Amino acid sequence: MENLGRGERMVRIFVYLMAHYNNRYSVADIMRHLDIPEGELRSVQRDMQALINIEGGYIQRSTENGKTYYWMALDRASKLVFPDFGDMVLHFVFLQRIANLYPATSSLIEDLTKRITQDLPAKQQDALKCYSKELNGRILFMGTPPGYDENVGKNLPIILNAIRKKQKIKVVYTDNWGNRTDKPRIPLMVAISQGDIYIGCVSQHHPDKTYALKLQRIESVKLLKETFEENPKVVESLRKRIRSGSLLLGEQNPQEERVVIYFPKYAKNFLKERPYHRSMKMEDAPGDEIRVTMKVEVNDLLKQWVMYYGNIATVEQPKKLKQMVLETAKALVQKYEPPTM
Repeated sequence: MENLGRGERMVRIFVYLMAHYNNRYSVADIMRHLDIPEGELRSVQRDMQALINIEGGYIQRSTENGKTYYWMALDRASKLVFPDFGDMVLHFVFLQRIANLYPATSSLIEDLTKRITQDLPAKQQDALKCYSKELNGRILFMGTPPGYDENVGKNLPIILNAIRKKQKIKVVYTDNWGNRTDKPRIPLMVAISQGDIYIGCVSQHHPDKTYALKLQRIESVKLLKETFEENPKVVESLRKRIRSGSLLLGEQNPQEERVVIYFPKYAKNFLKERPYHRSMKMEDAPGDEIRVTMKVEVNDLLKQWVMYYGNIATVEQPKKLKQMVLETAKALVQKYEPPTM
C-alpha cells in the first residue's frame, strides 16, 4: 500500500476495526492486515492515540503482558464526530454506493457511514449530498448485482449476541439443494471466506462435529432461552478447520499439507488481491513464473480454486492435488469431446 494521508489512513483503520469489532489487534496486526509500510509505525501509533481520544470512547485499548491491543467498542458508537473528514468525502460516497452490491458487508458499511455522518456540520453533510448526486449512476457493477437481502443485516447481530451469551438460536435456512429447514442451532464462530460470511456451528446430535451455514441463506434467526456449554476442544477444532481452509468442503479433522503451485508472473497482483489462504506466499521463480506456497488441507475447494485458473496454474506438490486436478480434467474431456466415428 502506498503512503496515505493521515485522514485516509485513520479512516481505513477505523473501517477495519468496525468491520472486525469482535476482535482485538495490536498496532503490528493492524499494519499487517492493511499492508501499511513499516516506516509508518510512529504515524500509526499517533493515529491510534487520536482515535482513542475521539469523544465517546469508540476505540478501546488494553495492555496485557506488555503488549497493547485495540478494539471497537461498538455499543458506544451511537454518534461519531470524525476528525480530518474533508478529504474523505469521496471515500464514503463510494462505500455508500457499493453497499447494496455486497449483502455480506452492506449492513456494516451502512452502519459505519451513518455513524460517521450523522453529527457532521451541515456544510459537510451538504458536500456529501452533492457528491452523491454527481456520482449517481457512475459507480456500476459488471454483471447482475446480487439482490440486497435485509435479513443479512438483521440476522448477524442476533447471531453474534447468541455466541456471546452462549444461547441457542432457531434458524430458518435453505441448503445447497434448496431444502428449507427450521430448527435450533448452536453457533460458535463467524468466518469470512471469499467475501461471504459463514456461521460455524456444532451439531447437537454429534457434539464433536462442526459445520457451516452461509449467512446469506439464513432467512430468519430467533434467539432461544436455552443455553449451551462450549467444549473448548470443539471450539479449537472449528478454528483449525477455518484456518486450514476445510470448513466448507473439508474433513472434521483436517491434515494440513504443503502446497506448491506455479503461475505466470502476470497473475501476481490478482493472486495477491484474492489469496486462497492466509498462509499463501509468493516468490519469483526462474523464468517468467512465480512460486506460490501455502499450508492447507487438500480438498475439493482447493482443487476448484486451482482449476479456476485453468492452464496457467501448474501444481508441483502434493501428488494428491495433482491427481485430483487430472481426474477432473479427464472427466471434462470425456464430457465435451465429440464422439469418435
